[in-house]
Amino acid sequence: MADTDPLQRAKQAQAHSKALQEQVARAAEAVAQTEEESADLHRRLAEQGGPLAEASREHAARAEELAAKERAEAERLRGSGPD
Repeated sequence: MADTDPLQRAKQAQAHSKALQEQVARAAEAVAQTEEESADLHRRLAEQGGPLAEASREHAARAEELAAKERAEAERLRGSGPD
């Protein structure tokens, strides 16, 4: 006889899946935070002017875009799956 019945194994797998989703959501938030910091740095560099100002503005915009995507992914992960 098995240690746990199929229903118990399914519940354990579901709990494990939910825990993994939360870990991925936290990682996505950490990436978003890093990208926001990068965007801030690039904006400050752009404000200084010079030959790389335009490139810095572009990098800032891309970093902000990625941060928004990562935050949305974290929200999606936290909102999915049965409770």
